[in-house]
Amino acid sequence: MRYLESLVLAFLAVFLPIKAVLLTTLGLVFFDAATGVMAAYKRKEKITSGGLKRTIGKIFLYEMALCLAFLCEQYLTGDLAPVCKLITTAIGLVELKSILENLDSINGTSLFKLAVDKITQKELEK
Repeated sequence: MRYLESLVLAFLAVFLPIKAVLLTTLGLVFFDAATGVMAAYKRKEKITSGGLKRTIGKIFLYEMALCLAFLCEQYLTGDLAPVCKLITTAIGLVELKSILENLDSINGTSLFKLAVDKITQKELEK
């Protein structure tokens, strides 16, 4: 039992520097899943366990990719290649795009286009 505790503590100590990255990615995936369920409900689509199963797989894949990228950056490339930041950016952009698509589906119009129109309208009024 002591060995297992030591192993868990060592694991936590190694990955503590990317705790915020792991939690942010987890939050993005959960938010994407929630907006996806709402969008499917709005489109009157059937919500199945297969979609939720894919979310669990995505969480596992993303978290493992980030941990491996962090290890590569720390112990192989150093500051030469910010591997973890690049992979984090790619994952974040994919999830953000998916969330925006879900919100567009829920809203019935493009929220990005609506925001741009509001900004340009304010600029024209000045």
